Amino acid sequence: DTVAFERLVERHQALVIGTVGRMLGNNSEVEDVAQQVRSKLLISLRAGSFRGASSLRTYVWRIAKHAAIDHLRKRKSRRPALSIDDVAEPTEPSPSPEAALLHQERREMFALVLGRLGEGCQKLFHLIVFDELSYQEIARRLQTSEGAIKVRALRCREQAVLQYKSVTSNPDGRPLQTRDKETE
Repeated sequence: DTVAFERLVERHQALVIGTVGRMLGNNSEVEDVAQQVRSKLLISLRAGSFRGASSLRTYVWRIAKHAAIDHLRKRKSRRPALSIDDVAEPTEPSPSPEAALLHQERREMFALVLGRLGEGCQKLFHLIVFDELSYQEIARRLQTSEGAIKVRALRCREQAVLQYKSVTSNPDGRPLQTRDKETE
C-alpha cells in the first residue's frame, strides 16, 4: 500500500510540480504546495474518493490545481508583516507656488466674505469652520436647539453665497476677469 503510493507520487511528481509551479510563479512555495498535494492525494485515496470517472493523472492534476488555488487565496489574504524600520516617515508635500497662491487667494476671499456678514453669521462660521464643532455642540454652547442652529447655518451660507457673488462680479453683473486676462 505504501510502496504503491510512493510509486504513484513519483510517476506524477513532474505533473504536480509543473502545475503548481506555473500557477505560483516558480517560487520557493512550490515544494510546500507539492507536499500538500501528496497529503491530500493520500487522504483522498484512502477515503475512496477516486471513482475512476477520469484518469488517475487527471485526478492528480485537479488536486494539484486546487491546492495551488487555495495557496494563492491564502497568500492574497495574508498581508506581509512590515518592520517599523521598513516604513517610511510620512512627508508633508510642499505645495507648488501656484497651489500656495490659490490657497492664499481663497483665504483672502473667505476673510472678505466673512467680514461682510453679520456678527451672528461670523460667530457661527467661526464655530463651524475654525472650532470644528458639531451642530449639537454649538446648540449647547448657544443654549438653543440643534434645529435652530441648522437653520441659522443654512441662512448664513445663503448670505455668504450672495456676498461671494457680489465680490466676484462687476457692477454690470459680469464675472471679474482673471489676472492673466488683465495683464494681456
